[in-house]
Amino acid sequence: MTTSASGDRGGSRGGRGSQAGVGGTVVTAREVTRDYRRGRTRVRALRGASVTVARGDFLAVTGPSGSGKSTLLHLLGGVDLPTSGEVLFLGRDLARLSVEERAALRLREVGLVFQRFHLLPMLSAIENVELPLAAARVGRRERRERAAAVLEQVGLADRLRHRPSELSGGQCQRVAIARALANDPALILADEPTGELDRATSRRVLALFQELNAAGTTLVVATHDPELAAGARRSIQVVDGRTRP
Repeated sequence: MTTSASGDRGGSRGGRGSQAGVGGTVVTAREVTRDYRRGRTRVRALRGASVTVARGDFLAVTGPSGSGKSTLLHLLGGVDLPTSGEVLFLGRDLARLSVEERAALRLREVGLVFQRFHLLPMLSAIENVELPLAAARVGRRERRERAAAVLEQVGLADRLRHRPSELSGGQCQRVAIARALANDPALILADEPTGELDRATSRRVLALFQELNAAGTTLVVATHDPELAAGARRSIQVVDGRTRP
């Protein structure tokens, strides 16, 4: 698979790639816990987890099913709030933001990639990628240009008009990655991005993540895939709701 990650991130889009070498922290979680209610039972998904993600990082979060990996990603991206502890995103305490402010932050600064793609089946690849741009009120012409650029970046310049049913699983995941990149976010969060893919396709997704990271994209990936974890810059474990190096 051939992509143009380096050229696009650091070039025409003028994105965050040029800042990657400068350093600085994107997000920090400090001693976060997260409790849920199941009927009368309280379930503690996280029990004092801590992690810092710097610009240009590529962090793999590993651990058994049910250990709290996805919960930690949700807290890092402002999808959810901790029961205790704090999450600072670009220096802002997420718990102090209103619901509307957190939604705006997620739209502009966080790109989400899911295990099952979550593409709209009636839309083409380029239309799916345009969705977060439309939500951010980017003009029609610019969002079409930016969507086409990120699809080229992930190696799908020849699949712009294809619907998900006309694409392979690996191609659908690359569309999902392009959608996550569309607003040039500070952070990409990917939750089991290779969980539905075969080994060869998973390796292509890893290679794409590595290219994007080399060009300046900051990534945090929750995964059971040892090859994906080994391909990240560093990794941590979540075990029984606690983080370990």
